[in-house]
Order: sequence, then structure tokens, then C-alpha cells
Amino acid sequence: MIVQNFYLEDWDWHITVYYAVDTYYVDEILEDLELIDCSRFELVKAEDTLLSGNYNIGLTYSNLKHKCSIVVIGITTSASEFQNTFDHEKGHLVMHISSAYKIDPFSEEYQYIAGEVGQKMFKVAKRFLCDDCRKKLTIEITNKK
Repeated sequence: MIVQNFYLEDWDWHITVYYAVDTYYVDEILEDLELIDCSRFELVKAEDTLLSGNYNIGLTYSNLKHKCSIVVIGITTSASEFQNTFDHEKGHLVMHISSAYKIDPFSEEYQYIAGEVGQKMFKVAKRFLCDDCRKKLTIEITNKK
């Protein structure tokens, strides 16, 4: 698992992203979700998703009041599946931030948030967007356990 923390200064928003998550890390992620006041219902849903052991899964939870989010991207079966999950979860994240600020999803401002989030996440995500790079990364992550 790789953890990325970043801050969107213009939006005063803190984000933690977990990449290549498997069932080994469920407790750590659930604790972090609790720390940002994730509801019991959402915690149970997240636990079920994370413990499923399925590939190509993800989740995003945001606390709009405290302006923070947790994004989880599970282990994916290919670079294209990673891109799909990445886009999906990034979409939820941008929608949450936009919702907190009442930003029209058809506006330029919405797209600027999406672009900034994408740029921040790219620093880590690029390692999963190439199948050869992913194989090396999988070995690296597995050896860290």
C-alpha cells in the first residue's frame, strides 16, 4: 500500500489517498475513516468493500464540515482498470469538494478542482498507469509487508 497526503490550498481541503490496498490494511483505513467522523453506516459499507478481497474496487468518503477526504483505490488487475477506478474515485472527491462550496458541476471552477486533484494524485498514480511499472511496484509493495 502507498499512502499519499496532500492539501488543496485554494479549497482548504486535506486528502489522504490509499493506493494498492488489500485486506491487510483494512483496520488502518477504518481507523482513519473514524477519525474524520465517518458514520457507522458508511464504516460498515467501507469494511464490507475492503474485506471483500475483490480487485478493481475503491471508495471515497469526505467530511464536508471538516474539509477532508479519504480515497481508497484497491489493487487493480491492469493499468486500464486502475485508470477506471482512479477516475471514478477522483470524480467522487471532486463532487464532494464542489458540494461543500456549492460549485456548479458544469462550471469551469469545477473543472479546475478536478485538474488540481488530478495533478496532485498523478505523482503517485503514474506508477500504476503502466503495466510494466505496476509489476515492479507490486513486487516492491509485497516485499515491504
